[in-house]
Amino acid sequence: MQTCWSLRYKLSFYLVALCLGWLCCSCVAAPYEAIRSDEIPHDCDIPVEWQGWYGCKETIVTRQRSPSVAVQSRGAPQRRQLAERIYAYEAALPEDLLQRGIGPPGNTNRLLKVFNKLMTGLPVSLSFIGGSITEGGGVPFHDRAPLSFTGKVTNWVRDTYPNASVRVQNAGVGGVTSLYYAQCVDMFVPDEDVDLVFVDFTLNDRASGIMGKSPEPDTPDRRGYEMLLRKLLGYRQHPAIIALHSWSPFFNHPNFFSTAEDPIQSIVAYYGLQSVSMRNALFHPTWQRQQNYKGFQWLCDNIHPNTLGHRYYADIIVGLLQDVALQAALHPYEESEASQFAIPPPMYDNNLESTTTCLRGDLLQQRVYQAVGWNWVDEGRDGRHKYGYVTEEPDHDIIFVVNTAGCPDPSTMVTLGIGHLKSYERMGQALVSCVSGCVCNPTVFDGHNPASLASQEFWAYIAVSQSEQCVFEVASLTATKSGQNKVKVTSLLLTCMDPEDAHEIPIFKQTAATLGATVN
Repeated sequence: MQTCWSLRYKLSFYLVALCLGWLCCSCVAAPYEAIRSDEIPHDCDIPVEWQGWYGCKETIVTRQRSPSVAVQSRGAPQRRQLAERIYAYEAALPEDLLQRGIGPPGNTNRLLKVFNKLMTGLPVSLSFIGGSITEGGGVPFHDRAPLSFTGKVTNWVRDTYPNASVRVQNAGVGGVTSLYYAQCVDMFVPDEDVDLVFVDFTLNDRASGIMGKSPEPDTPDRRGYEMLLRKLLGYRQHPAIIALHSWSPFFNHPNFFSTAEDPIQSIVAYYGLQSVSMRNALFHPTWQRQQNYKGFQWLCDNIHPNTLGHRYYADIIVGLLQDVALQAALHPYEESEASQFAIPPPMYDNNLESTTTCLRGDLLQQRVYQAVGWNWVDEGRDGRHKYGYVTEEPDHDIIFVVNTAGCPDPSTMVTLGIGHLKSYERMGQALVSCVSGCVCNPTVFDGHNPASLASQEFWAYIAVSQSEQCVFEVASLTATKSGQNKVKVTSLLLTCMDPEDAHEIPIFKQTAATLGATVN
């Protein structure tokens, strides 16, 4: 069997996939599962000859998983009723694919604590964090509540535990990596009473690498993912964390290993957390049907799942939750000692979490002193917001005023991060320099990233002195590697970490080298 594709075949394959993507995205309005008539929108405008191929009119067989014999044969009626609600969910994926997609059980203490609160009717808070798939990408905006995987998982929790008050936050941000998110997680997921966090960055973290090759085990993104987990694990409610490993056959290349999942899963296993894998569940069924693209029916485009794909995501997540919910029903959880929530030392050397201040959205706008040729724009679509200051021309300046003071030793330099967009086209370069009130070494960052097929947000780091009125500017440059000069600033980051120490911490050192920043 031929194991390698010719370059010509590869290019043709991806061109066909991208050209036909709009068809599938239009078709997404008519969900494949067609389980209940009230779930089926009636605006599928794909020509009739395409509807069978892309499944607009197809239905699939759904099934309920069976509760354990132990639940059926012993215990109080309330326990049996709970088991019936746990397994009332109808999955579109067969059991063998569900089992492939559910990761190792890990240490379930944190998750059992969540289900104990649900069983006793206490308030529970869920948070979904990740990129555009978590936002609901691939599902029509007006149908995201019932048809996205976040909505389906939420509905299962509420239907299973009707006496509990379940609060849900979707904090997905399209186009960000775990490294970016880790620095500002306190802003996206406030440390209040969150009990369970679903973390979905595997696909975006892969996008920052090179397509079609095995990812490196020690990179800024890997360290960012661990830092993100460590910050969440340290929240006062000791939240449970479930890693969602998203996967796309087009975006991740037709190799099982060409994904960030394996190195990320090693981090997840190190902390004893739970995970689900779309790749493990769908790789073989997808590629075995590649000749007529039937295996790709769960995709909206080359990255995002459509309504069927979101159903698959939900099936696997609910499958994992069902297993632990059953365990909680049979053996009620008792919190014995805080040591069971102890966080081990970092897996990567010196990868300690740091205290940061993030300025994004309205907070970022409040720090602008002057903007010449820069506009505050929302480049998102379908209800997904992507705000930031954008210029398309060289020699345009935007001036910010921030307070960099307040660190324990006022004589030390602190680290300022400039959140900016990197993409494979149109992006230019910018110079960051201090104007007054503080000092720094001028730093150039480049938004051009030809190695990736995605547009994502990254940090450029610069060392600045402490000042209550630090005035600095970002100026678009004439120099460009893409032929165009677009620059987009999305956020600012301030941390008291000494830049001398940051220079020795690989997450800062490697990222600075990648972006061309100077940290000294």
